[in-house]
Amino acid sequence: MIIYLVRHGETDWNRAGRLQGQTDIELNEKGREQAAKLREKLSGVVLDAAFSSSLTRAKQTRRIILDGRNVPAWDEPLLKEMNFGQWEGEMLREIRADEGHPLHDLFEQPGRYAAPRTAESFEDLYRRTWGFMNETLCPLETKYGNVLIVAHGGSGRSILNPLADVPVARFWEKPMGNCAVARIALENGEFRLLEYDSGITPSSKKSGISMQKGCQWHAFGILGEEE
Repeated sequence: MIIYLVRHGETDWNRAGRLQGQTDIELNEKGREQAAKLREKLSGVVLDAAFSSSLTRAKQTRRIILDGRNVPAWDEPLLKEMNFGQWEGEMLREIRADEGHPLHDLFEQPGRYAAPRTAESFEDLYRRTWGFMNETLCPLETKYGNVLIVAHGGSGRSILNPLADVPVARFWEKPMGNCAVARIALENGEFRLLEYDSGITPSSKKSGISMQKGCQWHAFGILGEEE
């Protein structure tokens, strides 16, 4: 199986620099255009199935990419963005600048982040996204050839980072623009990153970096590592 892991297109909150989390924001015009361009890029790929976060911006991106195709598709709550609690809607630059903000470490020192009561921890995020990878995708390995997954900047990184040997301490290090694409192989129970296009620079970020084996959840292996 080849997995095409995609971040959703742009929203007005993305453009403004607001923290979205699980607040349900629709794509803006640019976001719809980004998804349409990605549809063209993937036109030569025969997609057999598709999953997306159950948030509107991810579902809209999935629908635009699949426009004109007869592909079975599912909404998947496990792929939703990280929950940032009551601070969703705040300006990210202000959170980063305020050392006393409850989410400051989440973005500035993620290896030391202790989630406040109403927000989601990295451990919980990895548990649910890799729960989807292991419990939903692994059993489908021999059923589907190419699968589209549409997620978010946080939930997408929680899948991508272990495959690129990126610890939680550097969680936000890998750029992931709107409609970024990672191509991931699942073969004999092993996930392997084949290629990555950050969606930010003109050239693709390509690598065959790491293998995650045995359809297991791998978050505990990277939590707490700092460099």
